Amino acid sequence: MNKKQFSGKRVLTIMALLLFAILAWNEKSVPVQAESGTITFSTASQQVKKGAKVVVVCQIIAASEFMDAEFVIDYDSEYLQFVKGGSKVRASGSTLVVSSTGNTTATTKKTFALEFVALKKGTTDLSLSSTASVTDADGNAFSISSNRLTLQIVKKTAVQKTAPPKVTQVPVVTPAPVLSNKNKLVSLKTTALSITPAFDPDTTEYNATVDSNTDILYTSYQTEQEKAIVTVTGNEDLQTGNNEVKIQVTAENGEQKLYRIQVKKETKEETEQREKKQNEAKDTADISFSIRKNNDKILLSNQYEFEVLDPSGAENVPAGYVLSNIELEGITVPAYTIENDLDGNYLLLYLKGPSGKPYLYQYDRQEKTLQRYTGSMTEKVNRGTTEQRGAVNFNNYVMVVILIVLVVVILVLLIAMLKMAIRRKEEKNKGDYLDF
Repeated sequence: MNKKQFSGKRVLTIMALLLFAILAWNEKSVPVQAESGTITFSTASQQVKKGAKVVVVCQIIAASEFMDAEFVIDYDSEYLQFVKGGSKVRASGSTLVVSSTGNTTATTKKTFALEFVALKKGTTDLSLSSTASVTDADGNAFSISSNRLTLQIVKKTAVQKTAPPKVTQVPVVTPAPVLSNKNKLVSLKTTALSITPAFDPDTTEYNATVDSNTDILYTSYQTEQEKAIVTVTGNEDLQTGNNEVKIQVTAENGEQKLYRIQVKKETKEETEQREKKQNEAKDTADISFSIRKNNDKILLSNQYEFEVLDPSGAENVPAGYVLSNIELEGITVPAYTIENDLDGNYLLLYLKGPSGKPYLYQYDRQEKTLQRYTGSMTEKVNRGTTEQRGAVNFNNYVMVVILIVLVVVILVLLIAMLKMAIRRKEEKNKGDYLDF
């Protein structure tokens, strides 16, 4: 084998390796779908008396482990006064900034207890202010959805005034008021993973379990008599293993009743094993919606219920959306869809939720999640889809150009090698003729 033949084969080998590298790069450039999660707000009761304390439990739940989380919560400071929420929460005007960063342990759930005081009678909402930032250990962001919590603040129970005693010539001895001896709880809720047995006012011993990331067991309760005093001890700085939480109820007349909760805090390994089993058994998102018909109404429901309304009365419908009928779980629903992508995942539904007011909501058909439409989210989704398609088209165009150039180069090399072979053969034949 001569040097020219060896050089030609080496060039072909280099070209083949270059083509394989470009194909591999193009395959890696396909975007990867982000993990998903939810941020939920809940409370023991959505009706609160003016002047009373209310604890709102905020939980981040994700399908896979995350490390850090940052988000802002909107609330109306005219109706609610923020009291405390732990070291990761700070107040700023009518917003709360939740910043749980710099963590060293990944988890699939974080819980924050936000304590407020109800200031005045009326209805107020608590929700995310903007898109939350939830990331894993590699800095990859999660796709987050959330609900809106509506609280109704009612006035205090009026105290009935007694008429002054009639003045008589005979002195009247007013008996001392009879103080209540009621010292029971009528309801008790906790942020534990589980608690047994089910609460009963006459049952005083309970067992509960919390995960390895929980340091405080938050409780919410209602007393049998509103003037009874409740004291909770042992619920903070929970240690791995067994802990005892005591809830003491003191009646007006001083009689006491003690409820005990034996709390087991899981080790990190126990939490990971339990969450792994839960994730393996989970086929749908933690907050998923089902759809059903009730007489003439179409209802979407999970922990809340939404009534589907005629969307022709909706205002501020974004450009590029058209009114159409789509089918969800066998039920035809009126909705706004993207004009050029009628089968897309994102729909705009006109719904009436727990607050009783109709709003546009964005529904994700794939993940079955629902978010209040704010105007920017759908536009961002549309813009992101267009940019993504443009990037894919550009990549395909570049790939075609590169392939054409490579084919041309290979053909030129083959022709050059063929000419060299023919010339060499002619020279050889000429040399043989001269020797003769």
